[in-house]
Amino acid sequence: MLVRRMAALGVAACMAHGGLGTIGRPASLAAQGRQRTVKDGVYSEAQATRGQAAYKEHCGYCHRDNLTGGGSEAGAPALVGPIFVHRWRDQPVSEVFVTIGTTMPQNTPDTLAPQTVIDIVSFLLEANQFPAGSQELPPEIEKLKPILMTVP
Repeated sequence: MLVRRMAALGVAACMAHGGLGTIGRPASLAAQGRQRTVKDGVYSEAQATRGQAAYKEHCGYCHRDNLTGGGSEAGAPALVGPIFVHRWRDQPVSEVFVTIGTTMPQNTPDTLAPQTVIDIVSFLLEANQFPAGSQELPPEIEKLKPILMTVP
């Protein structure tokens, strides 16, 4: 579902060539020399609350409700703490969104609606102690590319 939408937008080709860099970076941020990060409060508390419910329904079995991982025979990784944060360090939020959207849930990958995926990403940001803001993260790859994951 998400992959088909991305392919239609030509995003898959861009990702295959590693072309994320500054593509989609707003001119105002480039001019200021400052990239937005998840430390800037890029999701809302309401979105993280929706994401927590979706996480428990679609992800908790393998990654555990407390996000510590190790559940299921696959030994799912932890989604909270230094290993998770280091895994995504300095990557755009779009990478987290695309990875979750195209590979999860493991038994039925690429079946979650983009809004559900971005709500789950918001919950993961909250669980990793990134601050909430007043606006929601949009389920749009181009709008997520300029937002970087950073170490708290």
